[in-house]
Amino acid sequence: MQAIGLSLIPVVLIAASISIYLVISAQAAAAGLEGMVLHFEEEKILRTIANQRSNLGYITSYSQMQKRAEKMGFESPSVQNIHHMVINGYQGQQPVMIAPPPGENTRPSGIVNSAYQESLSSWIIATFFSDSIAKGISNE
Repeated sequence: MQAIGLSLIPVVLIAASISIYLVISAQAAAAGLEGMVLHFEEEKILRTIANQRSNLGYITSYSQMQKRAEKMGFESPSVQNIHHMVINGYQGQQPVMIAPPPGENTRPSGIVNSAYQESLSSWIIATFFSDSIAKGISNE
């Protein structure tokens, strides 16, 4: 009887480990499916947002706003009714130069901070093999 019990222990352990593996695999599969469903919902929401942004762009376009203004009773002023004012000292909006004009042969300057342009070897030499350490001078 004892021999039968001892021979069944490995079978019970194998069955328990297989059942634990199946439970964990089922939970992982369920979590994967839930993640996939959430991803599809996210894509649907992003499509809805993009659609609403394009609709907003359409209804706020010049032609649509002009139609809405005409429906509300607004009228465009005639050329005789438009008056311009000259303000002394106002230069107007200046154009922003984002890129150099075409045809200039200028090389772009580096954007990296100069503090980050030191090589590792020069940093090690400056940090560990400086003159004060080499001469044995202390900071006392």
